[in-house]
Amino acid sequence: MDRIVAQLGLADPVLLHDRRGTTFYRAGDAALKITAEWMAGREGEVMRLLDTEFYRDHGWDGERSWLLLRRIDGTRLWDALDGAHRGDDRPGTRRRILGMAAAAAYALAELHAAGWAHGDLQPDHILYEGDRTHVIDLACAQGPADVPFYVHPGGIAHTLAPEIADAALTPGEHVTTTLPADVWSLGASLWWSWTRTPPIAYTDPDAGRPGQLADIAAIRRTPASARPWPFPEFEELLMACLASDPADRPTAKELIASVMETAERRH
Repeated sequence: MDRIVAQLGLADPVLLHDRRGTTFYRAGDAALKITAEWMAGREGEVMRLLDTEFYRDHGWDGERSWLLLRRIDGTRLWDALDGAHRGDDRPGTRRRILGMAAAAAYALAELHAAGWAHGDLQPDHILYEGDRTHVIDLACAQGPADVPFYVHPGGIAHTLAPEIADAALTPGEHVTTTLPADVWSLGASLWWSWTRTPPIAYTDPDAGRPGQLADIAAIRRTPASARPWPFPEFEELLMACLASDPADRPTAKELIASVMETAERRH
């Protein structure tokens, strides 16, 4: 057993994940994240500042850090849209997709209203728990408060905004993320979860991250035919999020209103 688990007095811990320097445990209603460096601690600092309702504690252990949370029993965006990807286009499914898009936009808008950009929004970081939707994994967040600095490489490629991909093409440089970049990432996460295809078509799948970043920066869009079935109203919302010019994208708050208006027109 990890000594941090013992120090925190967690009963009956279950190891869920241990790879690439990150370890997760579950213990009753608690979840513990330990990182080989200080990213768990950085995330804890951000969550404490935001007064996140499922945050409990965080700290450092030598060169490692840890974050203690209330365990969230929820469904990730990727899994929530699995049925839709497989061809479920019933009216109820369409309403549910719009509802999930609005809920995700609301959670992101709350983060943005506090002055923070997420910096690595992706399907696994949007979590639906009952009537609450959480934007999780805030280790890369950038905002107005003084938290430990690290060189941000840009985030996962598949949901990366083109202007961020362009900045990330220079190896080792710190990438400053933005609120409009988060909106692109939200649209990309919804599109990717629905179609199982990133919104950018890569010219060479074997080119690795540099090739992906170059294609994203050049905005080589995936054709609309990648969608499992037509949903014009939803696609219009996604394309607004995926506007080439950051200034043309809606804010997260504006996106909520647009999704709700679309849902109202469907009734």
